[in-house]
Order: sequence, then structure tokens, then C-alpha cells
Amino acid sequence: MRKKNQKEPQNANGKSKKRITQLLSMAYNSESISVAANFAEKVLTIDPDEPNALMIKADTTENTLLRTAILRHAISSVEDSNEYWNDEEDRDDLLLALNQRLAFSLFSLGEYEELLKLLEDKLLNTNPGYAQAAAIIDETLRMKDLYYRTLVQIRAWQKILAFSMKDDEHNLGWAYSRLIATFMLSPNQNYSVCAQMFWDALILGVDVPFYMLGYFEEPDEDASPKMQEEFNFSVMFFDILSISEDFFRWFSRGTVLFGLLSGRMDNEHERMLGILDTLEGLEDYEAMNKILVERDDAAIIEMLAAHKCLAK
Repeated sequence: MRKKNQKEPQNANGKSKKRITQLLSMAYNSESISVAANFAEKVLTIDPDEPNALMIKADTTENTLLRTAILRHAISSVEDSNEYWNDEEDRDDLLLALNQRLAFSLFSLGEYEELLKLLEDKLLNTNPGYAQAAAIIDETLRMKDLYYRTLVQIRAWQKILAFSMKDDEHNLGWAYSRLIATFMLSPNQNYSVCAQMFWDALILGVDVPFYMLGYFEEPDEDASPKMQEEFNFSVMFFDILSISEDFFRWFSRGTVLFGLLSGRMDNEHERMLGILDTLEGLEDYEAMNKILVERDDAAIIEMLAAHKCLAK
């Protein structure tokens, strides 16, 4: 189990303090989830409020309601006592780790109002109190993706666009959230702006749409970090496709069009041509297939954008 935010307990004395430190070390160094959970439980028999042990227990608890309750307990333990900490930075680091876990639990429970407040007050990198710790733990972008995903979930299209305009970190969450928001607000099926956003999003992760639509399977464990990142993002965002039948068909048209032109669908070329025809994208494919010279991804995307494919 990966060691993270382990702090030497400050509210225990003598043998108890030493024993807690030993048990936490064994828990974090264990490669077995069940063994780590067992060590954490032993710590909690000595100190029921020990936040590191509570975090391990939460990490090894499958039930979302129970995990959320454990995380709330751990956060209260950190916030209500100064006895655990050598310094303020230690406290902030562990609070950040606990709140990040709580954020994903709240999303799973559908507690979107509380989640948005947690993200806005404590977890986005715009908050000066957490910016330094977030940068150290390298979780800022994941929290921002969750923020965008939550805004999509509650259909806060205007808020997505307003936030994305101020967001200098143009990552996948930014790209896909402003894409669906702009699509849903586009009048009279005028998708010219959406089309450019689609191709821009594709540049950030060329295989994301194929994972989202189920054309590509989960990558192997030894796949590149980039492939893993694109797959993990698609798991978080794939069900935005169910928001609108029009969006699903439009998004599928762009994905299949690019897939055919880039050779990603060569094994099912004829079948995918038939699907593209039902999505009213065959004309674009035939036109682009004639004029494309360079077949690398960047060149194809640039040409598709230049020719306003998906603009209607």
C-alpha cells in the first residue's frame, strides 16, 4: 500500500505512541489491502480518532456511505485537535488528502451541492490556503476534472462556460465540459463553434472518444501513462453522452469519421462506414479521404477542423 501523509502521532505517549507509529508504518508498507486494513484497525483500538488510520480504513472500505462517514470522522479529528501535528503544513497535507477522498465519495452519493462547496472552498487550486499543498500532491487537475464533471451532472452550462473562460489549465476536463455546455446552448443546431471545440479536445487525447464510446478496451497495466490517463478520464466522463441523443449522434459522427481516416477502424472498415452513413457523416469522409495526404493524427485533425467538419 502506497505511503501517503503518514504523520507520527502526537497525542499518544510512551509505548502507545511507539506502537501506533509501528502499526502505521506496517500498514503503509503493506502490499495487501486486507493486511493494511488490519493494521489500521489495531491503531484505532489504541486511538479511535487517529486520522491516518481512519484514512487507511476509508481506503479499504467498499461501501460508499460507510467510507464517507469514516472520512468525515477523520476530517473532524484533524480539524478539532492540534495534538496530532508537528506543524501546520503536516495538517494541511492530510486534510487535503482526506477532503479529496471525500469529494469522490460525495460524487458517488449524488451529494452535488455539498461537493461543489467542498471543491470551491477547499480543493480547487484557486484557493490560496490549499494551492501549495495541492501542487505538492499533484491532485489539482483531478479535482478540477471532478468540479467540471459535477457541473455537467447538474446541467450548469453557463457556470461551466464562465469557469472555463478563467481556467488557464486546458486539460481534458476543461475541453469536454465546455464542449457539452456549448453544444447544449447552441441555437438551431449551429455547431460551428462546437466543431472546433471537438477537434481541440481530440488533440488533447486522441483516444478518449474511442474509450468513451466503447470502441477501445481498457489498456493493459503496462500501457503508457498517457493511455492510462485517457482511459481513466473517459471512465469519469463517458456518461455525458447520455445527456442528449443529438449530442451522442454528433459526437459519434466525429469519432467514427476520425477513426476511419486515421486507420483506427481498419478491422471493421465497411461496418463503420455503414454506421457513419447512418450518422450522416459519409459525405465528409469521402471528401476528406480524397484530399488527405498526411495521415498522422495531427494533420488529420487540422484538416477536419479547417474544412468545418461537424459544423452542422
